[in-house]
Amino acid sequence: MECPAVPPTAPSTFTEVLRRAAAGREADAVWDGDRWRTWRDCLAQSERTAGVLHRAGLRAGDVLATQLPNCWELLVLHAATARLGVLMLPLHTAYRAHEVQSLVTQAGAVALVARGSHRGRSRMAEIDAVRAACPSLTHVWLFGDEEPPPTAGLIGSADLMATEDPGVELPPAPRDPQAPLLLLASSGTTSRRPKLCVHRHAGLLGNAGAVAADGGLDATDTIVSASPLSHAFGLLSVHLALVTGGAVGLFEGWNAQDFLDLLCGASATAAFAVPAQLRDLVSLLERAPTPDRALPSLREVRTGGAPVPRELVDGIRRTLDARVIVQWGMTEVGAGTYTRPDDPAELTGTVGRPAAGAEVRIVDANGALAGPGVTGELQYRSPFMFSGYFRAPDTTRDAFTPDGWLRTGDLAALHPDGTVGYRGRADELINRGGLKFSALEVEELLNDLPQLAQHAVVAEPDPRLGQRSCLVVALREGAGLTLDEVTGHLSGKGLATYKLPERLVVIDELPTTVTGKIARARLRAVPLPEAVR
Repeated sequence: MECPAVPPTAPSTFTEVLRRAAAGREADAVWDGDRWRTWRDCLAQSERTAGVLHRAGLRAGDVLATQLPNCWELLVLHAATARLGVLMLPLHTAYRAHEVQSLVTQAGAVALVARGSHRGRSRMAEIDAVRAACPSLTHVWLFGDEEPPPTAGLIGSADLMATEDPGVELPPAPRDPQAPLLLLASSGTTSRRPKLCVHRHAGLLGNAGAVAADGGLDATDTIVSASPLSHAFGLLSVHLALVTGGAVGLFEGWNAQDFLDLLCGASATAAFAVPAQLRDLVSLLERAPTPDRALPSLREVRTGGAPVPRELVDGIRRTLDARVIVQWGMTEVGAGTYTRPDDPAELTGTVGRPAAGAEVRIVDANGALAGPGVTGELQYRSPFMFSGYFRAPDTTRDAFTPDGWLRTGDLAALHPDGTVGYRGRADELINRGGLKFSALEVEELLNDLPQLAQHAVVAEPDPRLGQRSCLVVALREGAGLTLDEVTGHLSGKGLATYKLPERLVVIDELPTTVTGKIARARLRAVPLPEAVR
């Protein structure tokens, strides 16, 4: 089954969009923890920073890696690299030297911008190790008070965030919206080595324009994201604020109370957060009576990246009085499908319809179109997608069908009304004696089991049946759980017997990605203890 596209909006470059926002909005636009700044401030600082980068020898096509939290400096670097045609590669702050070195080497980055510490831990030795191991790096810029390591080519932060014009004549800003803008590392949840996705100006900004048009967001909105700007979901919040001429609040780290305070202090109208974060927020609000605390004036909460159970949606509406937008996306795609503000409440059980200008189709194992409601591989086509994997033509070619559809590796069903029902990753299928089912289906039915802090259903090899289902969990403090309780809970919801977990394993913590999703590739490598009966 196939869902047709709606024509996209006209493309623009990042610099053009920033200049329009700066000209059209005199009011505050960027909140960075302790102060507001305007889009004009961002434009002026990015021009000065672009001058520093250009004076240091960075040219169009070079790669500059950043490892910064959501902050003013990261936003300025995004604008400055876009101004020069330099590709920015944002790296998650949770990465250590091994991951940073691998991605910097893979990208051939010539510069790295980072903070000298992270959550109270010095990173100076790690940064020095990365610099020594990556011959492509010619410059390292640091923010923070730590003394720099004895590395050749190190430049102080004062130069990078110059307060005066560095006196460098900049080349003309890129004019082609189809030119590359930045690199994003794929999440790595299904592979051990992330791939680098090349995204264009027109792709990322066009995607944001489609989301704004579909969702009714405009210049009156202030968006705050709990997702890092090193992730496509987090970047969307900045790009939405830019294309609409609205405002954005930059939030660093995760703490439910701090996030709630920022939503209130910034008068946020839209919040971006993954389901795990929203559970924390709902739990916080339910622990104290509403009259005892300030509540944000949110109109919308946008979430995705993991299953969004109905009980969580109900909790958000009950505590925040905001509509819930459920989104499916991936690093290659950006915001791929999502529900709309005027959708009926029951559609939060889907991941909505494709972004304006995009198409989805569902194909079976033979590549034929699946019928309505039939589960198959979700394939995606859009003018906003990545243009390919960086310096990996063979991998890029293999990712697409001959007629140009991205093979997402996700399972879904297309309903007659055009909405998409997400069914999990193809590699999350469990084959028990020829009967196949999705691990995600079972996990969703366990979301309301109160003892669970984290959980995942995984396949274990079986000599007779091929595979059996194993439930791996981390429990809430003081909680206990037996396999009989799990199977009773699932049976009570009508789940078929062959889909019931046949082993229960309790561990302290399940590995996660930086966005809170269970890192299944890493989980499969964790030695599991004996089962709990």
